[in-house]
Amino acid sequence: MKKLLLILSFFSAQGFAAGCPDGSEPIKSVSEDGTYFVYNCGGSSSNINFPGKFYTTEIKSCKAMVNTPTFSEASQIKKVKGLIGYDWHADWEANSTSLRPSHNALTLPIQILMTATHNALGNKNQDNVIIAKNLLVDLAKADTLYDSIGYIEVQKKPGCYANGDPNSPCWFHEYQYARNVFARYIITSLWLRDELNEQEFKIVDQYINQMYKKFIKPIEFHKEEKGFYQMANGGMVVLAYASWTNDKELAAKEITHRFKEIDKLFFEDGYINDNSFRGYKGQYYHSLGLDSALGYVYVAKLWGADVPEKIQNKLVKASEVTNLAITDWDKFKSRQHTEIPFNAILDSKNAAKHTHQQAFALGTLMKIVTGVELEYDAEYSFLVKNNGPVKYNGVVIGLGDRNGTDAFIGFNPNCIL
Repeated sequence: MKKLLLILSFFSAQGFAAGCPDGSEPIKSVSEDGTYFVYNCGGSSSNINFPGKFYTTEIKSCKAMVNTPTFSEASQIKKVKGLIGYDWHADWEANSTSLRPSHNALTLPIQILMTATHNALGNKNQDNVIIAKNLLVDLAKADTLYDSIGYIEVQKKPGCYANGDPNSPCWFHEYQYARNVFARYIITSLWLRDELNEQEFKIVDQYINQMYKKFIKPIEFHKEEKGFYQMANGGMVVLAYASWTNDKELAAKEITHRFKEIDKLFFEDGYINDNSFRGYKGQYYHSLGLDSALGYVYVAKLWGADVPEKIQNKLVKASEVTNLAITDWDKFKSRQHTEIPFNAILDSKNAAKHTHQQAFALGTLMKIVTGVELEYDAEYSFLVKNNGPVKYNGVVIGLGDRNGTDAFIGFNPNCIL
């Protein structure tokens, strides 16, 4: 009995710390086995409705996917196969620095897998659907990326930009990119779930569960102090996993947590703690953070969540700040912060004074979620519309309009119109 009370007490403290998006306290009840307390925000988990394909109920042919990769191209299949069992750690160790993570061999194949799968399903090309699911299964069989560094191990390593050196290794990047690719793997699995037979589903499901346990479970409901980045700081991965496992309570708790995090990290005037203050890349990282937040909120609303007015107002302001950086860089930069982030880019040689090119449908998300029209700066427009690999400062940074899916949120916002 004493042990039971201790467990109940622990979960009680954890539950009350979470809170609800509207500021109210969670409703407490005892779990079915009587060993811990369960907290719900006004029965919010009962409001969750998984659409089946993560961001939509049905994947349809989409004009925004024209000229993007398909599995009718043998070269695209070959590129995805290159990801099967790929040693990301060795690549990262040999080629990446804090300033310049080299990740194309990791991120381009998953981008092609997602885009070509989306095209196969949308165009009802069953031959290509079979190719897609075979690749999905082969990636799982090889335990792809499982040997990459996990979150717990990252905490034992030096931080990025150690001693102010931009060429120092950044172990968090190794973890972050593996995590984000895994997120996109789960979303692709959700798209293909109805196509998997029993044995194929078992293989994919086992892989997803073991990857989640290593890369995501340790950061479930982690309280981030600074910065809002790819996949909503991992929140998108939790949502994808909740959908895969049909865990409505996990989804509701994750949305509650992430809304509180957005409220904390997005200031009243729309600037984002850390992102907006990263020196000559402040605009670049601000737009990344906004894109990630807007994509997350879109999915949360689609699933039945109510967005608190306070958060909605902050997202509107953050959208206006994105435009301010385009129309008046000096005014955007004049906003002072209590401290300069350790990862701020202070050398103009490494500047990226444009909206992040991988947020290629940011204008669509801004319009749908906040009603604010994006101002398109010339460099951003060129980068997202260029047909083929895009280079910036001699480094390949994206595929232009051949992206197909947004790497920061896991779907193409232009396909929801």
